[in-house]
Amino acid sequence: MLATVLVTACQSEEISLLPEDAKTGRIVLSLPEVELYTEGTTRAETNASIADFNYTLNGSEGSTTISFSTDGSAIISAGTYTLTATSKNAADAAPWYQGTSASFTIGEGQTKSVSISLGKPKNAEVNVTFAEDFTTLYDNYSVTIGNHTLKANGKLYAMPGAKVLYTIKGSAKQGSHVTDIPAEGIIGTINAEAGNSYPINITAAAISELLINMGNGEHNGEFDTKEYHPLN
Repeated sequence: MLATVLVTACQSEEISLLPEDAKTGRIVLSLPEVELYTEGTTRAETNASIADFNYTLNGSEGSTTISFSTDGSAIISAGTYTLTATSKNAADAAPWYQGTSASFTIGEGQTKSVSISLGKPKNAEVNVTFAEDFTTLYDNYSVTIGNHTLKANGKLYAMPGAKVLYTIKGSAKQGSHVTDIPAEGIIGTINAEAGNSYPINITAAAISELLINMGNGEHNGEFDTKEYHPLN
């Protein structure tokens, strides 16, 4: 399901037209409402500030970055354009959005409303859980995706692609009777899709060899629990 995020003209404020002989027009935006997706079809709505996005105006002569004033308006040259909104936060740091409006034409002295359909986040969320039976047996554990590492339960983000790689590391506690995770870590992959959340649940058992039940391998939408024996 795709959600629509509208960037529209403010209805509560009357905006006077520019002089008829001006070679510019005005576009006006309201605060976009972003729908954050979680695993499955659930979603939570939150209001985002115009300041959360960068805006690029795309015309026949190229593209340029534009800024909006506190009332959500910007003055641009008359012409035909599309407008692209891009989240300022890094794509691997939080839900990340990007969308482009339909083509619009603004004449001299005109005021124009613009809408942008952002839909789902363009990145994927990886939700990491270190189970208690793992944390009681291992120290110095972590999960890494890209340039970001988690050392406690939490979330990582990644742009979707053919494969999103994650690496699990840790060392056995003294007397825990489990084997150290190899120095290079345990590497797995996720077939991640934009706007979806993927759980990695890491567990272990105190047996003669390391056994980690986790989402390891290729998956679509959900992680299955699989056994991993790094010594075999």
